[in-house]
Amino acid sequence: MNTCTRLVIGVAFFLIGVFGQEIPDANQLKCRLCNNAFELRDCTKQAVCDNRTEECYMDQVVTETFNTVYRGGCRGREQCKGGTAGAIGKREELFSCSQCCSNEDDCNRRLCGLRQENTNTSQCYFCDSSKSDLTSIADPNDCITLTTCDTDQVCFAHNVYYPGSATTFRYGCQNKYICRLLMKRAFEDIRRCAGSSTPECLHESLICDVCCGDGACNYGECKILRARLYTLWAAGKLTNDTLKVIP
Repeated sequence: MNTCTRLVIGVAFFLIGVFGQEIPDANQLKCRLCNNAFELRDCTKQAVCDNRTEECYMDQVVTETFNTVYRGGCRGREQCKGGTAGAIGKREELFSCSQCCSNEDDCNRRLCGLRQENTNTSQCYFCDSSKSDLTSIADPNDCITLTTCDTDQVCFAHNVYYPGSATTFRYGCQNKYICRLLMKRAFEDIRRCAGSSTPECLHESLICDVCCGDGACNYGECKILRARLYTLWAAGKLTNDTLKVIP
């Protein structure tokens, strides 16, 4: 192998190492991905950005057909400092707003006056390992797809683990009346088993189901989410009627 060939191979492996590696969990920033959206419910994906070099952004654009649309996702920090200098569009388009944020996941859903979904509906994470197009998702934290639930539904998360098998998980929408009963029982069981050593409390169920009423609240591992909701409920900061956090 000559020197030139070795150099080309070395550069190729360097590029793979630099650009092919995943973003560490601590540096992941999830941003709402919008492409000519009219309102938030049209933005059904999230982009995973690197918070070391990127921020979430949202542009409000008046198109050549006189429609107001929104475009959002990840943008370099230097571009964000330049405002609309980082925005690219057609010559006939007018950028009426361009804002960036990095204070929390999904923060750009509130930028540039992006119209929120109907107050009677909410968006929830939607991933189902039984769906053929989602079988590659092995970690619940990789779920970045959202759906708009019906007015009689709230967000839902489920996972089950069998020894020797991979954990299966599902995120989506569930009937709110079923969820009220489910969470009432779950909260009562957690309170009853707090500090208890009875057999039924020592053996934790391998199945977890949890519901919550706020937008995109069903993110993450089911048992962690359920424990957090219980803490809020026990402190009087979550109502079992709507399953929403009390402002």
